[in-house]
Amino acid sequence: MKLSNYRPDLPPRTWEFIRGLRGGTALFTMPAGPIKCAGAPQKIAYLAADWWRSQGVLDRTRVILVLPTAVMFSQPDWAKVLEGVAAGYGIEVRKESQLTEVDGEGKRAVISDTKAGAKETIEYDILHATPPQSAPDWLKATPLADPASPFGYARVDKHTLQSPDWPTVFALGDASNLPTSKTGAAARKQASVLVTNLLAAMNGRPLTARYDGYTSCPLVTSRNRMLLAEFDYDLKRTPSFPFINTLKPRYDMWLLKRYGLPALYWHLMLKGRA
Repeated sequence: MKLSNYRPDLPPRTWEFIRGLRGGTALFTMPAGPIKCAGAPQKIAYLAADWWRSQGVLDRTRVILVLPTAVMFSQPDWAKVLEGVAAGYGIEVRKESQLTEVDGEGKRAVISDTKAGAKETIEYDILHATPPQSAPDWLKATPLADPASPFGYARVDKHTLQSPDWPTVFALGDASNLPTSKTGAAARKQASVLVTNLLAAMNGRPLTARYDGYTSCPLVTSRNRMLLAEFDYDLKRTPSFPFINTLKPRYDMWLLKRYGLPALYWHLMLKGRA
């Protein structure tokens, strides 16, 4: 079974296959390069493992998580916590590795260790593959794209969000080459900076607003627990709730994810109120 939640029609099938697995090998992969919500390829692995544990089949299921990076997560505090989460489920984490070949009919995948230069063929029962991602083709083909990157995102100053080559152009969110995670939380913080600086540029004033790289990644670790990772360009923790220990999976953070963040997105962010 070969799946990906990144195609809008496939999440129900992903759940169907996860629910139906009674043992075997489950392979979850993450590609190299920037992707929408860097924690997403891990979250589906944790949710699946949590379900298999609740059904009593995790002990006969081999779960493999393939990551292109040398660490579990870019921010070291949450990386350490996620190491523990993966170990708690018995997940084999293959770092500095990538999915390079898939035989769908034979249910075999080739995992390449980019550090050692070795390859391994794994027979799987479920493969959840996160696809490589990039800017749209129309953006890649323009002079706005970052010439130093193969992904084609718009090149902008990481603090002012202004293009260094085209002063009348600003970019934010998934279309930009900002060196931070591509999350809705990051775009929310970028939006006010962009608006302030765009208005300043239009009126011939200095660009005074600065984006510090804030991003947030809600890392769901089970069906009712979540970590809330918040940090800036320097990987310094920037908690919205400093009185809560967000370095542990929490039920109240899961409630925030389940109910609070959708309300924030639909009723405030999209209407320019937050």
